[in-house]
Parts: sequence; C-alpha cells; structure tokens
Amino acid sequence: VPSLPEEHVQLLRRFDPLRDEIARFRDFNMLIDSGIIGRVRELKQWLDSSFYHPGVLATVSAYNANFGKKFDELFAKALGEIKTFGQALEEMGGTILTTVDGVEVTVDHVAAIQGKQLLDADYGSTLEKFRRVSKLKKELDRRPPIRRSLLTPVAQTPRTAGGAAAAPRAAKAVTAKAPAVAAVFQPPAVTAQQISAEEAKLRRVEESIRVFVRVADPKYRQVVPMRFFNLTLTTAEADAYSASYLEEKSLRADMARTLIRMVSISGRISTELEELKRSQKMSSLWKLHADSVVVLLDMASTSTEDAGGIAKSAEQNGAGPAARAIHESAQKLRNHADVAVKTLANVS
Repeated sequence: VPSLPEEHVQLLRRFDPLRDEIARFRDFNMLIDSGIIGRVRELKQWLDSSFYHPGVLATVSAYNANFGKKFDELFAKALGEIKTFGQALEEMGGTILTTVDGVEVTVDHVAAIQGKQLLDADYGSTLEKFRRVSKLKKELDRRPPIRRSLLTPVAQTPRTAGGAAAAPRAAKAVTAKAPAVAAVFQPPAVTAQQISAEEAKLRRVEESIRVFVRVADPKYRQVVPMRFFNLTLTTAEADAYSASYLEEKSLRADMARTLIRMVSISGRISTELEELKRSQKMSSLWKLHADSVVVLLDMASTSTEDAGGIAKSAEQNGAGPAARAIHESAQKLRNHADVAVKTLANVS
C-alpha cells in the first residue's frame, strides 16, 4: 500500500475535530448553519488522488457513519416538531403555518414532506431541501402558530387508578372503550419582545379608559366607548381608574392597579377578537391578530393569578368588599379569555 503524501495526512487529521463538532450539535438548525456539509465536501475533494487509499476510506467511512447517524436523528426530530405544528393548526381549522422567504407554507405542504425519501437521497442533491426545512423550523420557533396548550380544556376528565385485584377482562374492556388521549403540543413560550409590544398597547388602552372615566358624566362613566364596542366597568373598576393614589406603595394602590390591569387586558382581548373576525380572509393579517390574542391570553392567566393573591391580602386586612370586587373582575377576564380560546379553536 503506497504511503500518503504528508499534506493528505494532515487533511485526514482534521476529521477528528469534525467528529467532536458533530457530537456538539443539539438541533438540526445548528447542524445546517455550521456549514459542516460543505466543509467536509471540500476536504474530500482536496484528498484528490488519495481518496481511495485504504487509510482514507477507513477514516471517511467512520466519519460518514458518525455524521449520518447524528444528521438522521436531528432531522427526524425537527421534521416531527414541524409536522406536529401542522397537525395542531389543522385541527383548529387553520391552513397557513408560516411564511418562509416570502412564500406561505401550508399544512398541506408540511404533510407532503417525505422525510425518508429525503434521507435516502444523496446529501448533495437534496441539500437545498434540507436548508428549507431548517428555515421552516427556525420560523416556527420564532413565530409559532397558535399555541396548542392554550386550546386544551383546563379541566381533565378525572381518572381513577386501577387496583391490583382488578379483573383482567374488565381492564381490557375499559382500555378498549377509552378514547386515545392526544399528545399535548407545547411550542415555545411567548417571547419578551411580544410581551413588550403588547404592554405598550395596554398602556395606551389604560390611559384612554382613565381619561374617559375622569371626564365623563358620573352617570355614564362605567360605559367606556371603544373602537368596536362599549366596555362596561363595575363601580370598583371605575373608581380604580379615577383613583389618585395609584403611585402609592399600599394595599389599596395594589388593588386598584390590579383592577385596571384586568380591565385593560379584557378590552384588548375584545378588540383583537373583533379584528380577527374582520381579517379571516387575509391570512397574514389574521395571524398577526391571532398572535396578539395568544400573548393576551398568557397575560390574562398571569393577571388573574396575581389578582388571587391581592384579593387574599385584602380579605386578611378586613377589606372584604374590595376582595369580592377583584374576584368579580377576575371572573370577567376569565370569561373573555374563554371566548378567545373558543374563537381560535373554531375559526376556519
């Protein structure tokens, strides 16, 4: 067997750090963005006439096996997550998953991706398709469709654990009748950027309501005109908006701010739901409003939870009526959130 030229020996030594790099890849996007496929292709070309040398073939084969295993594993994971997004959106009646390079990707496009066919083909001929899958995954991570977790019922059907002495025949009958439980899809959480943008909108709504409540005739201050509807306030909510002590570090200020927060979120949810109805035929615009509703639902959940703590403090300090007012406003917000969830689930 002829010996390898020194420059080719040096090239072969570069495969060891490449295998270490492969081991560090945690997701498909990381692998594609690394450019390792192109770098190894160049490396193989530089080996030139030595490529079929036994030592070269052994090194390259070991690398190919290592890379192929990792590539298949990460691609299957990414494609599985993409298809889960598509199935979740389709169950809700949606069709447009996201936009990649200015082209809308539908649930049908995702369903048509044949992972096995892509993996069985040569990397060189399908590399661009793999890159498109990576771009799609990035876009879904950045702007996921409506979160599946928000559309699942909060209350689960109670289950009783079977005793050890349960009859096998009865157990089989129960198993046969029990419906299959769908896997709950949990995409990435709402981003800080989305929350920041929504907070700015909430502040504008809050200020608009505050100005109206303070200047309106006392008889009519509890019916606030919004863009598409009238927002009805309770007496406690109207009092909170006209309070002069909101900057205090006190329980009464906390209670007033809590009421204001819940009313503002309710108003924003109602506005976005109306926008959703008006933009159903414009998929891109519809998705913007749907994303806003998702963020607001997340905020509503946090706000009602915080309100529970404030109400408890009010009760402990003898402010029973104030605590009841907070519970009433929290229930109103939950009702608005329920309407939003049903709207997202039933929209077509």
